[in-house]
Amino acid sequence: MHVAGLWMIANMALALLLGWVVGYERYFSGRAAGSQVYCLVCATSCAVTLLAGFPSLWYWGQAHDGGDADPTRVIGSILAGIGFLGAGIIVKSGLNVRGLTTAASIWGSSAIGILVGVGFYLPAIGLTALFVASVSLIPHLEQRLPAHVAIAATLRFRPGYKPHPNEINDVLKAHGFSMPSDSLTISHDGGQFELQCLIFANATAANGDLMSRIAAHLAGMAEVQGFTVAHSRRA
Repeated sequence: MHVAGLWMIANMALALLLGWVVGYERYFSGRAAGSQVYCLVCATSCAVTLLAGFPSLWYWGQAHDGGDADPTRVIGSILAGIGFLGAGIIVKSGLNVRGLTTAASIWGSSAIGILVGVGFYLPAIGLTALFVASVSLIPHLEQRLPAHVAIAATLRFRPGYKPHPNEINDVLKAHGFSMPSDSLTISHDGGQFELQCLIFANATAANGDLMSRIAAHLAGMAEVQGFTVAHSRRA
């Protein structure tokens, strides 16, 4: 059991590492789902898959009738049920998405309970340690790595002015920023146009006081009457 448990931990650690590689690409691009979410989901999927591969070790290695005591019959129901619970925690507020990591943690913790329930104590402890490392150490690691910072901006234009997103994006690009077209929302209240978007800063522009730099550039645009900027939250 100990050898199988260590082998499972090694595989879960590899799955977490590969999940981080995928998640870091999203983090580097400034997207909402942080890399911790990918780590948790990948390691959980690996743990459940490995569990099904060692039926002789289920329930402390005691002999049992697989038809009556097969944990794989309830694992799907558990994961689906916990998935609905986690989905209720995810909240989208404007351009910000909150609760993704918490939802993934809740879903992943169900795998820890499943492992303990069938007697896989060592893999359960290893998966717990991997989860703690992913949510506590990875953010500190990524702060030292290059990435794009996402800033949520709301621009209010002077009355009678019709905004041209391409022109605004050109101004931002001249200062090392970018505005992805898929983040644009334009509204009109009958008197003024309002534009909501994400502003991405590249690795160089992310150094220093980013919020102040963006605010200074927006304040210098004559057609912008007012604006609001805030960090786009990764959950």
